[in-house]
Amino acid sequence: MKTNFTTLASAAFLSAALAGCGHSEIYTVKAATVPQDSTHTYETALSNRASCEKDSWHTFKDDTNRTVVEYRCDLKNGAALLAAFRQQKISDTQHDFQGYYNGLDQTAGSIQNPEALEKQLADTQSQLARLQANGTPPADTPEALKRGLVNRASEMDAAQSAVERAQRELDDARSNQTGVQQERARFEQQEKDTLAQIDKTYGGVTGVSEVFQWYVRDDDVVPAWSGVELAKQDGSTSRLDRNWNQTMGDLLSHRGNDHVHAALNIPDNIVPGQQPSAP
Repeated sequence: MKTNFTTLASAAFLSAALAGCGHSEIYTVKAATVPQDSTHTYETALSNRASCEKDSWHTFKDDTNRTVVEYRCDLKNGAALLAAFRQQKISDTQHDFQGYYNGLDQTAGSIQNPEALEKQLADTQSQLARLQANGTPPADTPEALKRGLVNRASEMDAAQSAVERAQRELDDARSNQTGVQQERARFEQQEKDTLAQIDKTYGGVTGVSEVFQWYVRDDDVVPAWSGVELAKQDGSTSRLDRNWNQTMGDLLSHRGNDHVHAALNIPDNIVPGQQPSAP
C-alpha cells in the first residue's frame, strides 16, 4: 500500500512539474520587457486589445525539441476584411489588364488589313506579269526602239518596286497582327495566373490569427517568429511573415481595427462587406 501511494505521489509530482514547466516559460515571456517600449511587458502589450476576438498562450516543441512559447490572437473581422481585400485586388487586377487589352485593340486597329494588302500585292504582281509578257515594244526606227526599251525598263522597275513594297506591307501587317495576338495571349495568361494567386492567398479564409513566438532559455526571452496565420475552408492553413519590430511597434500604438489593417497589410480604406471601388 505504501509503495502504491509513493508511486502515485511521484507521478502526480512529475505531472505537476511538467505542466508547471510550460506555464513557467509562459510567465517568463509575459513578464519580459518589450524592447520597443520599456514601460510594457509582453503581457500588457498584447492583452486587452480591441483588435482581438480572443487570445491565448501555449507552448509546444519545435523540430529541434526546443520549447516555443506562442501567443495567438484571433483578429476581429479578419476573415471578412480579407474577403473585401480579395475582391478589391480582383477588381484592380481586372481593371489593369483591361487597360492593356484596350491598348492592344488600338494597336490592332492601326494595322492595315492583311486581306486588302493581299489584293494589293496580287494586283501589282499581275501588272508586273503583263509587262513581262508584252516583250520588246515595236518601233520604226532605232531611236524609237531605244526609247521604247528605256520606257519598258522604267515601267518594269516601277512594277517590281510596287510588288516588293506591297509584299513588305503585307509581311509587316501579318507580323504586327501576330505580335498583337501573342501579346494578348500573354496578358490573358498573366491575368489568369494573377487572379489564381490572389484566390490562393486570400480565398476561402475562415479565420485569421496574429501569432508571436519566442524561445526561452533560462530567463532570456528570444523572439522567434511573428506573422499571420490564415485558416482555410478546406482545413489547410497558410502563413504570412511579418516584421517583428514593426508589428510590435504598431500594436503598442494601435489597439483596434487600425492594427488589424496593419497586421494584414490592408489599406485603411478597405472595410468588411464593401463593394470594390474604382481605381
